[in-house]
Amino acid sequence: MRERVRAAGRRLGLIVAGFAAVALAASFWTAPGPRLALIAVAAAVALLLVLFTTARLGRSLGHAAEAAAGIAGRIATDPVLPSLEAGRTGLDEFDAVLASTVALRQANDALIEGEVGARLKPVSRVAEAIVGGGIAAVLTEPCGRIALNTAPAAILRKLAAGSDEVALPHGPRFLVNRQELSDGATLTLLTDITALKRRERGLDKRISRLNAALDTLSLGFLLYDAEDRLLVVNRRYHEIYRLPAGTVRPGLSTRDVLRINILAGHHPDFSEAELLAGIQEMRAADAAPSQIQHLADGRIVAVEMQPIAGGGFVALYEDVTERWNAETRIAYMARHDTVTDLPNRLLLRERIEGAITLARREAGFGVLCLDLDNFKQVNDTLGHGVGDELLRAVAHRLRACLREVDTVARLGGDEFAIIQAAVEAPEEAATLAQRILHVISAPYALTHHSVTVGVSIGIALAPRDGLEPDRLMQCADVALYRAKGDGRGTFRFFEAEMDTRLQARRSLELDLRAAFEARAFDLHYQPIYDLGRERICGFEALLRWTHPTRGRVSPAEFVPLAEEIGLIVPLGEWVLRRACREAANWPDELKVAVNVSAVQFTSAGLIETVRAALAESGLAPRRLELEITESVLLVNGSATMAILHGLRALGVRISMDDFGTGYSSLSYLRSFPFDKMKVDQSFIRDLTVDQGSGFIVRAVISLASSLGMTTTAEGVETEEQLARLREEGCDEVQGYLFSPPVPASVLPSLLETWNGLACRAA
Repeated sequence: MRERVRAAGRRLGLIVAGFAAVALAASFWTAPGPRLALIAVAAAVALLLVLFTTARLGRSLGHAAEAAAGIAGRIATDPVLPSLEAGRTGLDEFDAVLASTVALRQANDALIEGEVGARLKPVSRVAEAIVGGGIAAVLTEPCGRIALNTAPAAILRKLAAGSDEVALPHGPRFLVNRQELSDGATLTLLTDITALKRRERGLDKRISRLNAALDTLSLGFLLYDAEDRLLVVNRRYHEIYRLPAGTVRPGLSTRDVLRINILAGHHPDFSEAELLAGIQEMRAADAAPSQIQHLADGRIVAVEMQPIAGGGFVALYEDVTERWNAETRIAYMARHDTVTDLPNRLLLRERIEGAITLARREAGFGVLCLDLDNFKQVNDTLGHGVGDELLRAVAHRLRACLREVDTVARLGGDEFAIIQAAVEAPEEAATLAQRILHVISAPYALTHHSVTVGVSIGIALAPRDGLEPDRLMQCADVALYRAKGDGRGTFRFFEAEMDTRLQARRSLELDLRAAFEARAFDLHYQPIYDLGRERICGFEALLRWTHPTRGRVSPAEFVPLAEEIGLIVPLGEWVLRRACREAANWPDELKVAVNVSAVQFTSAGLIETVRAALAESGLAPRRLELEITESVLLVNGSATMAILHGLRALGVRISMDDFGTGYSSLSYLRSFPFDKMKVDQSFIRDLTVDQGSGFIVRAVISLASSLGMTTTAEGVETEEQLARLREEGCDEVQGYLFSPPVPASVLPSLLETWNGLACRAA
């Protein structure tokens, strides 16, 4: 650079000298003579000045060039630019060029620095994220050379297998993500998922425990999310719907699950749309949360759906087939007779109420009350089993006489009732009654016996005779009594004049209730005479009711009514307490006998009632004798026997009253050791008549004696009857021959009469 500047100076001096020489020559040619010498001298001087100036200028340019070259070198190499003042050359133009060059260098450096910074900043941030975020990177060139690696060296060997996850023995685990770059290189990122896997294993354990718990449930379990997608299903659900395991799986929608069950044939009577509508209905906010499904194979499934917070719902499924069938059976038994399988009183009343509703808008209906004639004789002579078989046969014939819209029910014993629907005229009911009379009276060929019974029928018509269930049944019952009174084996309609009897019965019921509230009853006592000791050994307490206007009301009239309206239990308790209290004042050798109704045996408090009566009165238990009829044994035999044993445990004596009028005396004599057997007065009445009941009385007394029981004959009215009973070996007697029932105030005179004479005779 320096040499090129010097050469330029030399060339510039020669040019200036040339120009000077040319100017001098021209002046020679044009100057006059005298002036020529002067010009020559001036030219020489000018030439010398030019040469000097040129030399000086050359040296100055050389120095300036050297300075510029030094400055330029520093601009190119020195990263820190010198200040403009320190690098001036002394030449304004050249210094201006240098100043521009410096500014340009500064701008270029700033641009390069910004571009490099912009390029390096994302890389630096990604590198920082990789190092701080648990991510390792491996950059592999197309030739296979590792250009970058921040992963542990042991991982590189495992990457060659191409797996999606790699792990070090007992060390961290990495998720592998490979990305092909545009230049053919491969960037492999390895994310540390050790903590994630640890949490995942913990979550898997909790999920496994949850699934195990769900699988032990007796309920099927489905959990849906807010998007109606299945999240959880347990094993029991598959078992309930008898689906292969895994058929219903997470991810399915409600519709998908429903279709699986439809294809399995569980809902043949419903379409998919109907079933979906049912599910949506259950999920409504105001809907019942449960539903009953009847599957095609007869099983019953209870379904319950409950919403969960955040959307979605839980569905629970329970196989309730056994419970449903049991409850259905219980409900059926509560409304049906166990012997004949006919509707009972409860269901009959419901059917009458339904018929009344229809009668208010449409045709009327008839209510028929039926009572079998001579059924008691069949029961007494052939036994309970034959009687039940006969009742079932009668029920079968009654069904055959009716239409599907009609109803036949058993009220109890040998009583039946029929609802004849859509009766527009009495003749229709009469036709049905006549057909029933003909069909029922035909002989029955039972398993081991052939029997014949009749039937009596009472008829009430709605709305003519009323539109209330109780009113219609009472009217039909009154008509039935009229049919029986007219000779049995016939039917009668309820008539207006019969209402007088019905009203009288209602009046008697009201009076009976009022008498009970006022304790307007009394006890009379009939002596029991001991034939062996020839003295009165006790008294039987008998309930009496004297009405202020009716006078004395027969027990045969008001006792059945008391049983029917539910008064017999509290009334019987009053009799027991009163009899024990009065007997406690008698001589210690005398006992008191109290009758116990069959209805009282349906009360669980009978044993406690007896215990309380004995405690309050202070009467010794051995002096109390409870008399029951064989009808007691017909009501819930096992429970009755338990009550009898409970009473026996108190120390009281148990007597079977009216022996021989029931059907199962012998069987119950074997199952419970009664203390006494009372021979019914119907047998005593014909005791002395030829071909009378003497052989029956003899058999009963003999049977009782062999079983160690005392026998008491009721209804003894003549000396002949008494003598015959002595001959047969009867132990005790009672009847009008000794005394009718009398008030307690008369008992001392009776004792003086009978027991005093007996003492004097002894």
